[in-house]
Amino acid sequence: MTLNDYQKKAMSTCMPSCNNFSYMMLNLVGEVGEFASKVAKAIRKDQLGIHKEELAVKESGKELFQDMDAELMAEAGDILWQLSGLCSVMGWPLDEVAEANLDKLAS
Repeated sequence: MTLNDYQKKAMSTCMPSCNNFSYMMLNLVGEVGEFASKVAKAIRKDQLGIHKEELAVKESGKELFQDMDAELMAEAGDILWQLSGLCSVMGWPLDEVAEANLDKLAS
């Protein structure tokens, strides 16, 4: 599946009242916040930590992490949906956004 295919399929689920810049931009920030909050709570509960710039599962969180991994992946999917929506309302195909980003990083 290409990013443009994803964007088209994802936006087929978008309600008309959500198909605008304000909703997409503000909810994208909210979804990123939900992802960060799940990680922060696990760190607070001493189930996760950050070691050498990577997320590390602590012994107390090993059982939890399997469930949390699925939750974080679901949140990442929500972030992708919102980013797709924001790009759609801006008139930007996701393939072009990704390619432009890779070009910027290469320079």
